[in-house]
Amino acid sequence: MINKISWLGTIASIIGAFVVASKLFLIGYCFFIVGSVSWLIVGIIRKDNSLMVLNGSFFLANILGLYNAIN
Repeated sequence: MINKISWLGTIASIIGAFVVASKLFLIGYCFFIVGSVSWLIVGIIRKDNSLMVLNGSFFLANILGLYNAIN
């Protein structure tokens, strides 16, 4: 199960990067949020503090990006 979550996070993050680079910010940040939440879950399951801090920070940055894309 953890392998599927990590692959979801990887694929969503890659898609998000290309979508944001294409200036489709709203949908891109949605992909980024899926990616960061997926990797945050993996970090929690693995008890990997650095992965949790990194993706918790990415999650907050992506929420801010999504907010700015909406407004």
